[in-house]
Amino acid sequence: MKKQFNFIRFDNINEFENWLNKEVVTRKISRLQVHHMSLPNYTTWENTDKRIYKDNRELGRTKALDDYGKNKWNYKDSHNHYIAQHFNIFPNGKITTGRSLNSKPIGITGWNENAICVEIYGDFDKNKDIMTTAQKQSVIALYALLCKKFNIKPSTDTIRAHCWFTSGGVYLGDYYANKSAKSCPGTNFMDFGNSRSAFVNNFYPLIEDYLSNNSKDSAKVVKMVKNISGEKLNIRSSPNWNGDIIATLNPGDSLTYVSGPLSAKGHTTKMYKCKNNSYVTASSKYTKIITVKN
Repeated sequence: MKKQFNFIRFDNINEFENWLNKEVVTRKISRLQVHHMSLPNYTTWENTDKRIYKDNRELGRTKALDDYGKNKWNYKDSHNHYIAQHFNIFPNGKITTGRSLNSKPIGITGWNENAICVEIYGDFDKNKDIMTTAQKQSVIALYALLCKKFNIKPSTDTIRAHCWFTSGGVYLGDYYANKSAKSCPGTNFMDFGNSRSAFVNNFYPLIEDYLSNNSKDSAKVVKMVKNISGEKLNIRSSPNWNGDIIATLNPGDSLTYVSGPLSAKGHTTKMYKCKNNSYVTASSKYTKIITVKN
């Protein structure tokens, strides 16, 4: 953990959790916003930020975002910060603070009251940046810990993408390219996208799984990929439909889930990554995610 410019950098999720548990928040929090920065993106991270801020990229960029806010909207919080968001999540998984949690954000017109704004560094539209594993893990953990802190159940009522709103703040309930204010947090956000169904079927379950797996009974909970078809499924050594087949998964059998669904080479159908670097189809026709106790 490092403090500079009146911001804090958390080098791992445990540091963030310990800090969050001690924070006294007097403002009602019932909403979590999901954003990507778009620009700066991963190219900025590896070039401009590395050149200018060197080994202090996270706090250096956070200070730059604060300076931008002062020049752009000049709306400060109780700590004299002008940055729009409360937290930033970087490609290496590190997190920085932004606005005071007791000050509402400048995130989504019409949906800032009682909200926390989180900005994820990068551009996650299709064919742009591919989110790193470290950043994905921090994204899921941060939202889960905020849900735990403020007693929020992940749903379309409580956690919303910026792109589900018009520029004027009208809630659309989903992403519409011709109506939404932006594509934020990206049409390929976390490999599953920015749509309502992507959040319901992927993002919210990931947050809930984190909460379950990090509870007192976490050792008893395991997430599995089950073969629900009536046929054997190929297990491959990489997310590549033309890759090596290393085994088969019998009907009714399961593999220990690791991540996904992930984009796979050679086909539009995505794949789940399972234990021991094995991959199997993520098609709902053949597999489903189950949670079991062991």
